[in-house]
Amino acid sequence: MLKSSNINSVLNELPNETTRDSNPQSSQNGKPKQDAETCCSPQDNEVMGSLAALQLSAGVLQIAEPPLNHVRSQLRELIGRQNKTYIDLSKEKYKLDCSEVARLNDMMSDVKRYKEKLTKIKKEMQSVYQRTKELKKRAANVAACKQRDYQRKLEKLQHEESLIGSQ
Repeated sequence: MLKSSNINSVLNELPNETTRDSNPQSSQNGKPKQDAETCCSPQDNEVMGSLAALQLSAGVLQIAEPPLNHVRSQLRELIGRQNKTYIDLSKEKYKLDCSEVARLNDMMSDVKRYKEKLTKIKKEMQSVYQRTKELKKRAANVAACKQRDYQRKLEKLQHEESLIGSQ
C-alpha cells in the first residue's frame, strides 16, 4: 500500500533540471572558454551565463510544474482511494471473522444444549431401566403367588373331590 510520504520520495527522485553544472564556460582542460564573437569580459559572460541558466531553469520549471502538480494531485487522490479501499476490506474481513466467531459460538451453544438433552435422556433411560427391573421382579412375585394360589386351589379341589368320591 502506498503512503502519502511515498509521493514526496518519488517526486524527489525525479531528475532535477536546476542542479546542472552552473559554470558552462569551463572546458575540459580547466580554462574558461574565450568567445571570439563577444567582446565582454569573462565576468560579464559568467553573469550572462548564470542569468541564462536561471531563465532556462525558470522556463523548464514553468513547462514541467503544472503536469507534475497534476500528477501529484492524482497520486494523492489514488492513495486516498487506496487507503479507503484498504479500510473497507479490513472492515469486511473483521465482519467475516466476527461472523465466523458468532457461528462458532452458535455451534458451541448447540453442543451444550445437545449434551444437556443427552444427559436428560440418559437419566430417563436409567430410571426406565430401574422401573422395568422392579416391575419384572414384582411380576415374578405375582406370578409365583398366582402359581401358589392356583396350586392351593387345585389341591383344595382335589381334596374336595377326594372327599366327595370317598363318600
